[in-house]
Amino acid sequence: MKSLREQLEPQLAQLNRQLAPLRARFEALQSREQLLVAAASLVLALVLIWLLLWQPFALARSHRADELESARAMAVRIEQIGAQQQARPASTLAVGNDVSLLSAVDQASKDGVLGKPLSRINPDGDKQVRVWIDDVSFDALLRWVDDLQSHYNVRIDNIAVERRPTAGAVSARLTLTRAQ
Repeated sequence: MKSLREQLEPQLAQLNRQLAPLRARFEALQSREQLLVAAASLVLALVLIWLLLWQPFALARSHRADELESARAMAVRIEQIGAQQQARPASTLAVGNDVSLLSAVDQASKDGVLGKPLSRINPDGDKQVRVWIDDVSFDALLRWVDDLQSHYNVRIDNIAVERRPTAGAVSARLTLTRAQ
């Protein structure tokens, strides 16, 4: 098995042959000119090291730090929402039991959580209500469903959610019933 030096000798010899004209031109320069060329080469090497090695690592680190800060902000926000949810009085669960299912859904839709009126609402007997909501924020839909469950004791029996072209927007078809 050849040593590393023996393996690289042909390539080193070829490199020396290719660099011989440049070395000859460098040696033909005056000593001051050689010093300037050497200094310029050193500066160029440092600039290349900076641009090709250091800067990408620094940018990646900065990007990771931004992502970490964003994740921390999101965690704080989630904790705040959780604290708000826990701060709700337990008695709110039965607030809407005396209201009909259709009225409960209608009242919850008008509370402003959805940000828009229901597209369509159809009672299906006394036990179920079918609801259509178009182009609404997915987050607002979840808050509205949570409001229905916590304030009016209404649960989802069936749901179909379809993503819309707008980021975060959905259209939903729900069948709601009163929780037992």
